[in-house]
Amino acid sequence: MSNTSHPQSTIYPTQLLFHRGRISVTATALINNATAPESFDSDTEHNGIIVTLYLHRHAEKNVINPTMIQLLIEALDVIESHELLVNTNNKSLIITGLSPPIPRATPHGKFFSNGLDLEWMLQSSDSEAPSIIQNYNSQILARILTLPFCTVAAINGHGIGAGLFLALACDYRIMRTERGYIQWPEARLGMRLTKGFAELSKAKIVAWRHNGDDTPKDVQGGGGTTQRFDRNVLREGVFTAKKYTPSEAFECGIIDALCPVEELYECAFQWAVEGLPESEGRKLEYFDPKAYSMMKMEMYTDAYRALKFGSVEDLPYSRI
Repeated sequence: MSNTSHPQSTIYPTQLLFHRGRISVTATALINNATAPESFDSDTEHNGIIVTLYLHRHAEKNVINPTMIQLLIEALDVIESHELLVNTNNKSLIITGLSPPIPRATPHGKFFSNGLDLEWMLQSSDSEAPSIIQNYNSQILARILTLPFCTVAAINGHGIGAGLFLALACDYRIMRTERGYIQWPEARLGMRLTKGFAELSKAKIVAWRHNGDDTPKDVQGGGGTTQRFDRNVLREGVFTAKKYTPSEAFECGIIDALCPVEELYECAFQWAVEGLPESEGRKLEYFDPKAYSMMKMEMYTDAYRALKFGSVEDLPYSRI
């Protein structure tokens, strides 16, 4: 592995687990050793593993199409079955559109994901497009939504439509400052959301604005202080197809943190470390990954059911 792209995180040994079609997966072992080895195996003692899923199909803007979906399925299979990862519960995952620190990797792109591949959809049959969206929902989004460990989206640029939903499926979202937009583009494109995308948005978007000190605005009510929803983020975002700048997305609670792009991976890496079950801030002594996954299903039941079992062609008012 090259040690030029992510200076702090690369003090730890990193292994390349998957690299195909410009989708890559790495695993970084947190080893308290000034002379840490360049590689590690399943018997190596560590304080956690940070897995990173890199989407670096920059020429295609990381659009979601059959090729991307198949590559993501293969990458997730590796994350859930690789021998370096299955023997530990103390791990977290970062998903990013940054380029991986490997030889001949292309420069960082300006897209986290530009959403569904509209060019492919226009050329597809009436049955192919719904099928590919359904595969994306059930095999990618539902899976990431309920992974049995902490997940962090490091949003390096535009997160549009299906790309935004990929970030929403993660537990936390960190975005670069200054450049890039977050958008639900469906109203502009003359499309509906579909049940899965709608329920995921409702599950993950909090309708309050930051008040400078990272707390919601409050208003004095009759019986005490209550939180005031000064704006309905989903109403605005979905029905107007507004392009949110990074600062606007942060103010509205769509993302959790901002940092300069040159620090984005390091920031996400730190969040991932803090999200480890055995981290100093958590110390989940009896952590059970199966129970953790089920807890996510319980928290996001409607989103999970709509993504995993729903049909893209379900009527908008149908039961989940």
